[in-house]
Order: sequence, then structure tokens, then C-alpha cells
Amino acid sequence: MSALSELKQRLEQLREQARTLDQAPMPGKPLDWFQTDLFSCHSPYLTDYVDEALQQLRRLDQYSSGRQAVSSEHQQRLAERIAAQCNALTRAFANSQTRKNFKVSKRKAQQVVQRITQSSRDLYQQLSQYKEFEQRLEDMLRLAQQQNQEVQQQLALQARLGRCRRAISEVEQQIQFQEQHKR
Repeated sequence: MSALSELKQRLEQLREQARTLDQAPMPGKPLDWFQTDLFSCHSPYLTDYVDEALQQLRRLDQYSSGRQAVSSEHQQRLAERIAAQCNALTRAFANSQTRKNFKVSKRKAQQVVQRITQSSRDLYQQLSQYKEFEQRLEDMLRLAQQQNQEVQQQLALQARLGRCRRAISEVEQQIQFQEQHKR
């Protein structure tokens, strides 16, 4: 099998992969796969690039068969360009899988951040709720002292207020811990 036949077969395989990849919706799909002068087309579809490489291969086949007269140096440059295109396409297919994996891991990271943020929001909400309890207990204790209620009742309110303040302190520590580990 000649080198041109092998290259053509490889490009045909790449074309099938490109069709499959072009049909699948892929997040982060580039608008222009290659930003070099290696390809003259600029497209979001890999199939267009493979078709361009196949077209270059057909032209090289015409040159090598003698149907069109060109210098051997020109044929050599064209062959090198086709090889470079083929390598670039192969890397693009490998990178497309990496890009897909990156999007998946990015989504997972976003979920973790969302959970942390949600957890942080929950802690702030809990802190707010505990502060409201603290305020109500202080009001109840003040009222009990003004009305000269029994000492046991006042002590019970003070104990509840102490537990509430301890809970506030614990939530504040949790918030501080989360804030330090976010950075």
C-alpha cells in the first residue's frame, strides 16, 4: 500500500470521527478549531478541516501521477503540509476528549462551590436565627427581672441565654473556618 493510500485511509477514518463529533453537542466547542495558517477554512466543524486535507491529498495525487506538472519541491511542501494537517487533526480529536472531560470536571467543581456556598448561606441563616433567639431571651430575662419573677425562672432564662450564646459562638467559628478554607 502506498503512502498516499495510507494517508487517504487515515483521513477517511478521521472524517468519520469528525462527523460523529460534529453531530454531538459539545459544550465549549470552538468556533474555529485551528488558529494557524495550516488550514484555509475556518469552521466550527472538524469535518470541514478533514475535507480540506483530503482535497490537498487529491491534488498531491494528481501531481505525483503526472496529470499536472509541478516541481518535486512543490510536491514535497504539499506532502509536508498534508502530514502537518493530519497531525493537527489527530491532536484536535484527542483534545476534544480532554475538553469534554474538562467540562465535566468544571461542572463538578461548580457543584462543590455551590454546596459550600449553600452551606455558608445556611450557616449565616442559622446565625441570624440564633441571634433572634438571643434577643428574645434577653427581652424575656429583662421582663422577668422588672416584674420580679422567681429567681429560678430568671436562672432558667439565663441558662437558656448561655446555651444560645454558645451556639452562636459555634456557628461563628464554623463560618470563620469556611471563610479561611475558601481562599
